[in-house]
Amino acid sequence: MPKIIPNQSGMDFIADNSLHIEDIEAYKNMGDGVRSVEFIRINNNRILLVEAKTSFPNPNNPDEDNKARFQCEINEICEKFIHSLNLFSSIEVGILETDYPAEFIKPKKVSLVFLLVIKNHEFEWCRPIKGKIEAELPLYLKQIWKPAVYVLNRQKAVEQGFIVS
Repeated sequence: MPKIIPNQSGMDFIADNSLHIEDIEAYKNMGDGVRSVEFIRINNNRILLVEAKTSFPNPNNPDEDNKARFQCEINEICEKFIHSLNLFSSIEVGILETDYPAEFIKPKKVSLVFLLVIKNHEFEWCRPIKGKIEAELPLYLKQIWKPAVYVLNRQKAVEQGFIVS
């Protein structure tokens, strides 16, 4: 039976070998100004930084209010990915200290994945969101980490084994 992190924006995520980042002391001691994704999961030589949303503005809606909300959401997602990556990296190199869960196996050589799962979303809207996140990530981050970006709706996340149905 896989480990589950329940009810993240109404979805139950498969979370074998994961770190619920908001529960670790290093994050709790940060105070204001540092944001995090829901959790980090090491899976198949990939570090998955997982963020969940219930909904997201339609990227194809030309309404100015929608465009502003869309850009705000993109900025927030990028910030959470970057902050979480920096926090995890600072723990790994020993700048910050924290106790990992006993069952958490630290990564050796991995690739980096930013995963956004949006529960109530049309799958065809995922590609423009993915493109916008990729465009908004800082160039230095893309050059150093070479992250893959995945944006999935609930159905695709179930099909790909990220959440349970």
